[in-house]
Amino acid sequence: MDPLDAYVRYNYKVPGWLHWYSARIIVDLSHIQVNAGFEGAVGEIGVHMGRLFILLKLLARPHEKAIAIDVFEDQHLNVDRSGCGDQIAFLTNLERWASTRDVELIQRSSLEVSPEEIIARVGKCRIFSVDAGHTEECTVNDLYLAEAAAADHGIIILDDFFNAYWPDVSTGTARYLLDAKTTMRPFAISPNKVYLARQAFHHKYQSELRLSQEDFYEKNSRMFGHEVMIFGADPVTFDMTHRIKKAIRKSAVGPYALRLKELLRKAADKKRSRMWARSHSDRR
Repeated sequence: MDPLDAYVRYNYKVPGWLHWYSARIIVDLSHIQVNAGFEGAVGEIGVHMGRLFILLKLLARPHEKAIAIDVFEDQHLNVDRSGCGDQIAFLTNLERWASTRDVELIQRSSLEVSPEEIIARVGKCRIFSVDAGHTEECTVNDLYLAEAAAADHGIIILDDFFNAYWPDVSTGTARYLLDAKTTMRPFAISPNKVYLARQAFHHKYQSELRLSQEDFYEKNSRMFGHEVMIFGADPVTFDMTHRIKKAIRKSAVGPYALRLKELLRKAADKKRSRMWARSHSDRR
């Protein structure tokens, strides 16, 4: 089995928080970039044991580097106790599933890291995950940092915006998005992830993602004044019965199936009406 396919299927074996469907979305977004000829490094702030970072490393092409930023054992810097990095476990998992080659490590708080240092080590990034400190200060800092380190076509993957356990993530994100000087804006949502890119690339990412993930598309909505596509937000979406029904509706027999469903519904309504009338007639 291809290493990437194997990891997408079995990444739950690495401790951390990455919904299996969001992993598929990230893979598709990377494929869209690669097919368009977009290049750049991959990186993550807050790698924990490597569950998402390993996926990014597998998506990186041989000439593309990867950068991991985490306090690791310096947990006194992890003031909100979000995650618990372990460098030995991280490197062990990375070596097992991907490779530690061409991976740059920065063991510091992201508050002490500059975009110039990231770019000097790996170049501009095409995919950058933000999942470190979940305070307002850390979130807004990391979004500014990721934006400055991102290539023009770069994508930021933001974790836990909708997680009720970490409300300061949404507060910090709001501060960033309401700053008119910032450039990354949301264009898609999947389980526990919000995806941001510069507006010039929204249409490309949205249109191609819609084609590849049609079965899991929920709807379009608005977020901070920008159109976002929502994928896989409803658990029902992953139910096989729901997916079969959706496939039938989209097929050539769809209109006939809907007509049959309507006829059956009307027949059931008539049957209930007759039973109700009969029961009341018997009472009299």
